[in-house]
Amino acid sequence: MTSKRTSTLFSEVEPPEELFKAVLSRIALARRRAARLRLAALGSGLLISGILVVSSIGYAVDEFYASGFYEYLSLFFSDRSIVFAHWKEISLSLAEALPSIAILMCMAFSVVFIWSLRHAVRNARLSFRPI
Repeated sequence: MTSKRTSTLFSEVEPPEELFKAVLSRIALARRRAARLRLAALGSGLLISGILVVSSIGYAVDEFYASGFYEYLSLFFSDRSIVFAHWKEISLSLAEALPSIAILMCMAFSVVFIWSLRHAVRNARLSFRPI
């Protein structure tokens, strides 16, 4: 009796043929929906980081002029004999006048922008591809 029970218990039941296709299409729909949600979030992050990149570049340009970096840099193009005679002092003045916070902000926002763009393109391909 036990062997008959186990043979009927562990016998394979064939699922309907439509079930496999329905499950796969439902999984594809869920993946596409998740990709669209990620695309919406990354798109808003992309927009915000793009605005921040543009404003930080403007801030960096203003800081370059305010710190005197531009004047020290223009010495390289105007009078080379003075630059070669006092190159250590001029290079230290350039390093001191460099607006490092503004450059760091530009780089950070640019990295976030590029990361968001890369992932947004990947999710756009996933969410809008044909079935």
